[in-house]
Amino acid sequence: MRLFRTALILGKGGFGRELGEMLLDCGGYGDVVYLDDAAPDAAGVLADYLDPALRERCRDAFVGLGDNALRLDWLQKLAAAGYRTPVFCHPAAEVCESASIAPGTVILPFAFVGTNARIGCGCILNVGSIVDHDAVVEDGVHAAPRSTIKAGATAQRCTKVDSGEILRSPWEQNAAQQ
Repeated sequence: MRLFRTALILGKGGFGRELGEMLLDCGGYGDVVYLDDAAPDAAGVLADYLDPALRERCRDAFVGLGDNALRLDWLQKLAAAGYRTPVFCHPAAEVCESASIAPGTVILPFAFVGTNARIGCGCILNVGSIVDHDAVVEDGVHAAPRSTIKAGATAQRCTKVDSGEILRSPWEQNAAQQ
């Protein structure tokens, strides 16, 4: 690993800028290049990800877009173009060793991922979110700050578990119906 790599981030909105700061502060990146169709101070538009000079400079790419389905679409495009789409896990997050995390997922400070949890591609586990043991977070899910996905629960593809929301375990749901 080269200590001062350059990261490409698609999206320069709030989440993209937050991710960029964290990559610079503790992710081992010395520079961040943003592409965004609406930010006038970005290095270019989203379609510029295909520029060979940019691909040479930025081997790792992240999608800082809040739209869950759009984030997955862009992750697929980046991977097809030869970019690496690594997991970013902030050092202040806690992830159990037996958890599995797919590419392009971002785990922010104070998030917790429990034993045997499965996290899909392109997820955002935001500040203080909890994914308990044996839970499944399908591709493109955004677990908002202080949300909880309880043991054995499944967060469906491209959904948002909102702040303060608790996604209950299947056995809890069955007990409540009886």
